[in-house]
Amino acid sequence: MDNLQSLIGERIAKQRKQLRISQTELAEQLGKSLRTVQKYESGEIDMSVSVLEQIADILKMPINYLMGYDSSHIKLETLADVYAYLFELDRKKELKFDIDFIKGPESVRKAVLSFDISAAELNPNFYNMMDKFHTQRDGLDTYWIDYNMYRDWEEKELQKNTSVFLTDKEYEILDHETRMKLFNEIYMERTGKQTTNDDTEQ
Repeated sequence: MDNLQSLIGERIAKQRKQLRISQTELAEQLGKSLRTVQKYESGEIDMSVSVLEQIADILKMPINYLMGYDSSHIKLETLADVYAYLFELDRKKELKFDIDFIKGPESVRKAVLSFDISAAELNPNFYNMMDKFHTQRDGLDTYWIDYNMYRDWEEKELQKNTSVFLTDKEYEILDHETRMKLFNEIYMERTGKQTTNDDTEQ
């Protein structure tokens, strides 16, 4: 039995049960026999793209998810995984974020990632996506939309951007003297002060 066919069958069965649609009802809507639907769900037989599209439409689920693509494949099991994604995001030259700190009492301290639309090539795309994300998440939290509608939007948004590629920044490897010269120039520009030997000793 093909693993993908089995996965597709499991997703069909899970979504069908969540919508409280019987196998017989699904078979009738597809114009197939009950036995055929049972074989679809058990992964015994392959399905054409047109059948998958029909099933996705009936069960109100994204076709990409049904065919095996799952946006939840990203591994986020530990806090280290989250940190790793932050480092990876920082390596991409088409996106640039700043970190703004709001420092008050311990209970109200915040670190905010901000994406200035003029700071990098794809920052405007990211800004617009965050605007939509905010609206969709609020809709889910306030029951304006249900989880299936949210997932459908998520999958469409991901699919739309699969051909927008990111590249890594090129980092300079400098000798100590050159690096400290550049550091001093930036330090002077930011503070209006010269660095001291204590500042620059590592």
